[in-house]
Amino acid sequence: MLLKQFQIFKSVSVFVLAMIVGASITLDNYLVPIIAVALDALLILYMRGKVKEIIADERDYAIGGKAARWTMYIYCWAALVVIFTLYAIKQYNPAYIIIANVLAYSACTVLIIYAVTFKYIERKQDAV
Repeated sequence: MLLKQFQIFKSVSVFVLAMIVGASITLDNYLVPIIAVALDALLILYMRGKVKEIIADERDYAIGGKAARWTMYIYCWAALVVIFTLYAIKQYNPAYIIIANVLAYSACTVLIIYAVTFKYIERKQDAV
C-alpha cells in the first residue's frame, strides 16, 4: 500500500468512526462507540503495517515528543490558573470547588503519567 492510499484510508476510517460514534451516542448506546474506536485503532495499525513507504522519521518523532511535552506544560499551567480562579470565586457557586478539584486531579494524573512513561522509555533505551 502506498502512503497516499493509507492517508485516504485513514481519513475515510475516521469519518465512518465519527458517524458511528455520533449515531450511537444519539441513540444512548455507549458500548458501540467504545468497541468501534478500539476496532478502528486496530484496523489503522494493521493497515499502517502494510505501507511500504516511510511514514515518519526520527525528526518527526523528536518534534512529536517536543510538541507533547509543550502540550502537557501548557495544559498544567492553564489548569493551575483555572483551579485558583475557581477557588477564588467559589462563593458564587459551590460547584466551582468540585470542578477545581477534578481539574487538579486531572493535571496531577497527566504529570504522573508523563513521569512514569518518561522513566519507562528512558530505561528501555538505556537497556539497548
